[in-house]
Amino acid sequence: MNAQQMPTTIYLVRHGQTNSNITGFYMGWSNEDLDEVGHSQARRLSSRLARLPIASVYTSPLRRAYTTAAILAEPHKLEPKVVRDLIEIRLGDWQGLHLNEIKQRWPELWQQSRIDPSELTLPNGESFGQVTERAVRAFEMVVEANRGKQAIIVTHDGIVRILVAHTLGVSNSIYRSLEVNNASLSVIQVAYNNSRIITLNDTSHFED
Repeated sequence: MNAQQMPTTIYLVRHGQTNSNITGFYMGWSNEDLDEVGHSQARRLSSRLARLPIASVYTSPLRRAYTTAAILAEPHKLEPKVVRDLIEIRLGDWQGLHLNEIKQRWPELWQQSRIDPSELTLPNGESFGQVTERAVRAFEMVVEANRGKQAIIVTHDGIVRILVAHTLGVSNSIYRSLEVNNASLSVIQVAYNNSRIITLNDTSHFED
């Protein structure tokens, strides 16, 4: 088999835990780093992936993702490659606010975001259509650059959900049906230009 015939495996990782993840604040493009638990989560996942033949590690430019990526890349002697298109959804007016404040100030938009955000445009932020376009563009770039190889993408909750929906060939209407935990592992395999989900939201590396 040549590289074009070998499957390409993408390990899709959500960054480790941050303080905002547990306090209910929407961080968006803010540059918050991992908390102590997040560092531990990333190290556990790194140990799990350490023996795999990882060719490249790609990351969102935000610190919480880059820190996670650097921990995952270290056993492979790789430097994470920053890809702007992997950045979190631009939250606009919601950035930095607590979810309770968002619910109070934008009740209809909040309700839509909880049920089916596929047609949502965040106030002074991005639409889900815009996010999908750039996330898919980044994913396809990584696949093309790693034909027949294995690569890691470290990104954010929303981007992982969008890429899973894209792989399944469905709309973002399933967004809220998906669970993507911090430092979880979702695996997508691409062969003969067909993509399939191998693993979704796997956190077994946290088990003692």
